[in-house]
Amino acid sequence: MLFLSIHPQYVQAIIEGRKTVELRKRCPRAEIGSTVVIYATMPQCEVVATAILDRIEAKEPAKLWRHVRAKAAVTKDAYDTYFADADLAVGIHLTQIRTFDCPIALSDLRESWQGFQPPQQYRYLSARQQELIALRRSTEIANLGYR
Repeated sequence: MLFLSIHPQYVQAIIEGRKTVELRKRCPRAEIGSTVVIYATMPQCEVVATAILDRIEAKEPAKLWRHVRAKAAVTKDAYDTYFADADLAVGIHLTQIRTFDCPIALSDLRESWQGFQPPQQYRYLSARQQELIALRRSTEIANLGYR
């Protein structure tokens, strides 16, 4: 399971369906169809949603832009600035976005995962960490709080 740290304005775009591709400079090793945990960075500092990994594209920045420009919710200038010194641009395609009615706050994550620090880019969750997310998700489903 992949845990992505994303700036809140982009998280909002994902939730609204305007952004279906998350951009990175490094290519994660994650299986297609696996769950992606979406963490909104400061000032929110909470897990707000999950998604399903649809596919990962890794190309030269100019080539990737042609594929993702309508799906990344960023301007060409912002894209070019982000990938200015990069040889590789990665597009993480997300589908089946599901938000939490009660997001998981950073304090809760730290209480459950000793020493937890949100990653700058992404991290892989251990089996125990995955169980926490799955338990929280299943509790919301049972309470009909799943959207």
